[in-house]
Amino acid sequence: MLRLIIILLLCFYSLSASAAGIDIVKACEERDEQKKALLSKMSTSITEAFLAGQCTGYQQTYYRSSYNAHAFEELPVACAEFVEQKEALLPLNMSTTLKEAMYSGMCIGAIYKVAEACDVNKQYIQYLFIAKGMKNMNVTLALTYVATALNCH
Repeated sequence: MLRLIIILLLCFYSLSASAAGIDIVKACEERDEQKKALLSKMSTSITEAFLAGQCTGYQQTYYRSSYNAHAFEELPVACAEFVEQKEALLPLNMSTTLKEAMYSGMCIGAIYKVAEACDVNKQYIQYLFIAKGMKNMNVTLALTYVATALNCH
């Protein structure tokens, strides 16, 4: 029983750390590696799909101001997936499909891109709080919400 608790804590800690320590260069390298792989879907892990999603979300998001911003249409859905995974009872890799992991990563990448454009310190980004706030929004409103939550002016 103690071993199970330790394993669950380690999985939870590694999931928490993954959102805080975003490395877009590494994420895009992983995405490019997956694109080149002959058996990309069969050889991709949940973690790799999450990284590839971070790159995709980052690259498909543009933010200069509330009037000069765009992102992928699925941003609110992707962030709902991120919230669902963070609040799940099972660790990330036990109940998540590759598509869900990719969406979750896309949410993180998009939030990170807006934070970067607003010069927000990476360690102060509250991904879960921001993702929760996007529920039932369209993409334009979601981007405005992200900027507001990051105190971006």
